Amino acid sequence: MEAEKAALDKAKIQLMSRPDSAFFTTVLFSLRMIWDLTIPTACTNGREIRINPVFFMGLSPEARIALLIHEAMHVAYLHMERLMMRDMYRFNVAADHVINLMLKARGYFITPDWLCDSQYADMNTEQVYDLLPKQDPTKVDMDLRPPPDDEKLREEVADILIRASIQSAMQGDRIGTIPGDIQIFLDKLLDPKLPWHRILRKYIKGLAKNDYSYRKFNRRFFPKYYLPGMESHTLMDLAIYLDTSGSVSDEDFRIFVSEVSGIFRMMKPKKITLVQFDTNIKDVSEIRSINELRQIKFTGRGGTEIGPVIEWANINKPQLSLIFSDGHFRFRTADTSLPVIWVIHNHAKFTAPFGKVIHYSI
Repeated sequence: MEAEKAALDKAKIQLMSRPDSAFFTTVLFSLRMIWDLTIPTACTNGREIRINPVFFMGLSPEARIALLIHEAMHVAYLHMERLMMRDMYRFNVAADHVINLMLKARGYFITPDWLCDSQYADMNTEQVYDLLPKQDPTKVDMDLRPPPDDEKLREEVADILIRASIQSAMQGDRIGTIPGDIQIFLDKLLDPKLPWHRILRKYIKGLAKNDYSYRKFNRRFFPKYYLPGMESHTLMDLAIYLDTSGSVSDEDFRIFVSEVSGIFRMMKPKKITLVQFDTNIKDVSEIRSINELRQIKFTGRGGTEIGPVIEWANINKPQLSLIFSDGHFRFRTADTSLPVIWVIHNHAKFTAPFGKVIHYSI
């Protein structure tokens, strides 16, 4: 299989060298690649891509790239989930038309025998599905292999898409690179009370590196090609400060925890330093998962002083500080040149002498 592996690696490298490819590349590299002689062409179940090596080697180098993205986009479009309760053969044909038309419009090579009818341009999969006649199962190359109802898989795919959208932004992909249907899903997924993917995006380029690193060689790949492995360093030094003073209600705490959970889910930080404060620093904890966050015990309930928070930041120098508070305190001599975002609820008149202020209502 050395020739097949070399051809696969070369296709990946060529894809990575194309402009505006970070979204596609991230989705593709998040899935396992398996050679499988029992299938006619290629298929995916949401976690892996299976490819017939004989079919793959019969394609041109340009078509190999398109094939890889095609299968990855079935995952990105959530096609396995969307075909539930539908004629899966007709839906598979509709999905193939939509993906191939999208790839062709972006300059990828689509072979003449692939499903790519221009009459379906600018339609989503369901719209094409409604226009198609019933399909003969013996003539449909089923490259969608829907697994049983699997909530964990849904979460895994959502995490892949979030990571891919962040990577696309970090690499400077042009607006519109992410296909419209997928962007709509991401907008819904990445939108708790506060859209952290948008709020923090401007800080990511300077503070994060969730990228493909060449420092660790992946021995699974043919040695001639040094393909990258994923290393996540997104927002490695993010400090979140929670105001635990008496003016903050239990409902406020619930909202705070929900928003911090949203940051974990969307931004994939390796850890978050959680600092609780009222008149002074009450607790400092390193949180590495949503589960650890939920186990935190909140302390405080006194008055509010912001000075100790700024002093802690100046000493520990986090790359970014998010301060959750109702804003009912006074600035005295506290100041910092470090990046700060004030997340203030129900206090529209609050202003700060430094940092960015975000207001929201509960």
